[in-house]
Amino acid sequence: MLDRATRGIPADFQDPPGATLISLYVIVHAVEGLAPGAYVYHRRERGLELLREGNFRNQAGYLGLEQELPAEASVNVYCLADLKPILARFGNRGYRAAQLEGGITGGKLYLAAYAERLGATGLTFYDDAVTDFFSPHAAGKGIMFLTAVGHPARRRAG
Repeated sequence: MLDRATRGIPADFQDPPGATLISLYVIVHAVEGLAPGAYVYHRRERGLELLREGNFRNQAGYLGLEQELPAEASVNVYCLADLKPILARFGNRGYRAAQLEGGITGGKLYLAAYAERLGATGLTFYDDAVTDFFSPHAAGKGIMFLTAVGHPARRRAG
């Protein structure tokens, strides 16, 4: 899903083609073959790097404005952008471009999740808390979009 969601979009701010304004950070709760934990996705390698192993359901719930959905999802995907160089390059338009790319990436995740009958939803979040959670790797970045993917844990358990 992450590979397909990050294949780029035809946009003038993605120059050269295939460039991206966002980085994907992931909290895995229940994904077959992956240890629960916090990850960063590397597009070129099409792989995840484990930042911290552990059960972060409570933290995910808090990060998603203290809602149940991100705590109950199988995985949460956070689109973060390093805004300082983006704003230097594009001016105020840079923030909108990063938001657009994050939203389209989230939309692609929705489509992939629903195609696999997993379900997905977009959520609001505590901006600084998300950056802090994924730091030091995400230091200086801002969150653009959050997608929770997968059946709720309470539904899987029963």
